[in-house]
Amino acid sequence: MVRERLDNKGVALFALTIFLSAYLLFQVQPLISKIILPWFGGSPTVWTAAMLFFQTVLFGGYVYAHVITRHCPPPVQGKVHLALLAVAALLAWLVLPGESFKPTGDEDPIGRILLLLGVSDGIPYFCLATTGPLIQYWYLRVGSGGSVFRLYALSNVGSFLALLSFPYVFEPLFELQQLGHFWTLGFWMFAAMCAAVTWRVTRRDWPDVDKEGPGTGSANMVPAADGADLAAVPTLARRLGWVMLPALASLAFIATTDHVSHNIAPEPRLWIATLSLYLLTFIICFDHPRWYRRGWVALGALVAVLLLSGRNEIPGWFGLEVDYGVTEVRWFHLAAMFLICLMSHGELYRQRPTNPRYLTEFYLWMSFGGACGGLFVALVATNYFSDYHEWTLCLVAAVALACFIIASAWGRTLAWRYAAALGCLLLVGLVLYWEDPLNWRSDSSSRYTDIRLHQSRNFYGTVSVKERRYHDDPLESYRVFYSGGVTHGVQYIDPGLRRLPVTYYSEGSGVGETLTYAQARQPSLRVALIGLGAGTLATYARDTDDYDFFEINPQAVQVASRWFDNLSACRARAKRIIVGDARLKLERLPEDVRYDLIVLDAFTGGSVPIHLLTREAFQTYRQRLKPGGFIAVHITNGYLNLYPVVRRQAEALGMGFRNKYQHSDLDRHIRHNHYVILTEDREYLRRYPSVNRQYFDQNGNLKGEQNPDIPGVPLWTDHFSSLNPIELRD
Repeated sequence: MVRERLDNKGVALFALTIFLSAYLLFQVQPLISKIILPWFGGSPTVWTAAMLFFQTVLFGGYVYAHVITRHCPPPVQGKVHLALLAVAALLAWLVLPGESFKPTGDEDPIGRILLLLGVSDGIPYFCLATTGPLIQYWYLRVGSGGSVFRLYALSNVGSFLALLSFPYVFEPLFELQQLGHFWTLGFWMFAAMCAAVTWRVTRRDWPDVDKEGPGTGSANMVPAADGADLAAVPTLARRLGWVMLPALASLAFIATTDHVSHNIAPEPRLWIATLSLYLLTFIICFDHPRWYRRGWVALGALVAVLLLSGRNEIPGWFGLEVDYGVTEVRWFHLAAMFLICLMSHGELYRQRPTNPRYLTEFYLWMSFGGACGGLFVALVATNYFSDYHEWTLCLVAAVALACFIIASAWGRTLAWRYAAALGCLLLVGLVLYWEDPLNWRSDSSSRYTDIRLHQSRNFYGTVSVKERRYHDDPLESYRVFYSGGVTHGVQYIDPGLRRLPVTYYSEGSGVGETLTYAQARQPSLRVALIGLGAGTLATYARDTDDYDFFEINPQAVQVASRWFDNLSACRARAKRIIVGDARLKLERLPEDVRYDLIVLDAFTGGSVPIHLLTREAFQTYRQRLKPGGFIAVHITNGYLNLYPVVRRQAEALGMGFRNKYQHSDLDRHIRHNHYVILTEDREYLRRYPSVNRQYFDQNGNLKGEQNPDIPGVPLWTDHFSSLNPIELRD
């Protein structure tokens, strides 16, 4: 039978349709995620939950494409898909979730995210998700001459450009609502183009390439000339590869994003960076087999994993001490993730089917594997792991796969296989030792013993409690509250010392000084504390004061109440613990609720809730402040210099401000701390000047003073913020 082939215009229509669908598919992801990020406390797990939704719907789209092409004749395919396009086009106007979707704070956050994404974005996104496998299959049906997998690479190019253009082109120029309107217009354009393709392909019965086999217009399905002779009918082992390989890549991508976000900040630009690299590996591997050199890529992935996990140990082998900044840590993670994904997707491409009959099935299992990675992190690891063990599991799986590939690529003898197995065991053990997922290694010494009392994890991260007991001086023993790896409070164990405010909250700190000043002027204060930690600031409360503690993480409240007694011993006349995002809760308080002091203590950790530092957030704080009140912002951070961000907000509000830096006093368990105090109280501004960080020589002479400001940092808003200008590079 003579096959009618597409002309150049037809090929262009197919290519543009699949390109535009991929562009819209991946531009909506950061758009929606950034809108809902402030609603859920700025938690990095927002991105994990969003990716779970997107990957699951993508899998659903691939199921649709597989079923409709396998069980429906072309005319029926056309009618069904045109109906789907029409419904999706009608719902595309509602793609951005409205204010009614904001959580109250009592719901399961992951369930809430999945629900609001499903209602606002489900059908249009599902329609876009069907496009890739469906149009590639139709491309084969109408007698194309090119490689169908190059169309898949083209779709990933569209996805890649969408991710890059969002933060660097569209986001700086337009409001998020405007971007939503542009996206809707783009979807309508896509729907018209896809309808034209559907009409052209399904209006008549084309030859059934499923039955024609590899010899008719499907030469593009034949694997590269790498010596592999794949059977026309995929084996069970090959189908398992279609699932496991993309699952590993997806796990590497999501676990890396989650891991790095919790240690730095949940910034959409970081999410875009990891997702872009993830998509880039698809482009490289599926464009042409010459780009993937399996032995060298596997070796690179192996070396990257070892350098990443052992970055703190390996320099010591050579007598070196290396202090990594945030940029170096980020690049370590991104490089390892990229090579793991490149290795996984390269092996996936090698196992692609030879027969077009199995094309949609191939994409079906591939998308299922990708969804499994998201499901494992969002639903299994988040709820059942006490720490980020999925990251360690990813590294271990990558080591095993790399050893297998190296053995099969560079040596086919039995000796090579035994050597690879032995090397795999040794390297896996080394990675597990370095990562120490179960806290095998202890910091105890002859002077003290460290005891881990508690560790748990949920949507908002990990919390743990450790106790250090000194053998010779029990009075020095203390208990520490950790959020992730960052200290969020210390309390002495001895009853006579428990009420001492230590760490970042001593009387000489910015917040301690402000509280002491306010208490001397007013017999009663109403105080809002955003970020509970161990509840150390509760020790300042008098029996005439009212204290409201805002904490987004229910587990943090449980830990602070069970393992520390600052809350139970609090002398405040009235005290409330308000669970939920502080910004949302403040917005919903009665109009007459005003505070003398609002303390923002949510930025000492690696993961900074950016939405609490924007113009809109500070406007809310100002509205809740009594005349002459104070906003104390705790900005101690090992990765970021937040002073210029807060200073710009003070200037935008027209409020006076003071920079307050306190040096460490380790004998008193006082850690260096950094605050910015915002107020219109002229007496306070006159009496208390700014205190900058000072540097002294070995003789105690003053060497210099640090100016914490950074010129050119823009005003942060809900629509635009960037960590790049404020990263600590040293």
